[in-house]
Amino acid sequence: MAQTTLLERRTKSFEQRMNRLKQMEASLNVQRRKQRTRRLIELGGLVVKANLDDWPSNMLLGAFLSLKEEARNQNQVNSWTYEGRLRFAADTRKNTRVHVTFPSFPEGELLKDLKLLGLTWNAMEHIWVGRGDVQELKALLEPQGGLVREAGATD
Repeated sequence: MAQTTLLERRTKSFEQRMNRLKQMEASLNVQRRKQRTRRLIELGGLVVKANLDDWPSNMLLGAFLSLKEEARNQNQVNSWTYEGRLRFAADTRKNTRVHVTFPSFPEGELLKDLKLLGLTWNAMEHIWVGRGDVQELKALLEPQGGLVREAGATD
């Protein structure tokens, strides 16, 4: 009789563990589904941000497939990454006022990039001014010789 009770307790304990495992698995599935949904929403947001939301689905899919082919070229990928970082850094919704200085007046692509970022030249103070994410702008412009600081900040 004692063995039956022991066996019943172990069976019950095993069933409880199995139920907990099933609950954890269900919770993981919910988390995965939420992550996937969040990613799909982000991707849709990128389509809108790139002003491609009026393109037909067939056209978008074809463009994406073409991009996948071009992604084999690392120089192209680097160019896309840089351009995307510029566009995100230029997003003024949550950015602060910044001042950017260079040892000499920028020319060529760098000048074009500064304008794309929405920065304007202040001839009186000899600085570029605008709005942006300070850390992102530092990552983009310091390798080009730029000094990025929050407006009003002193060194």
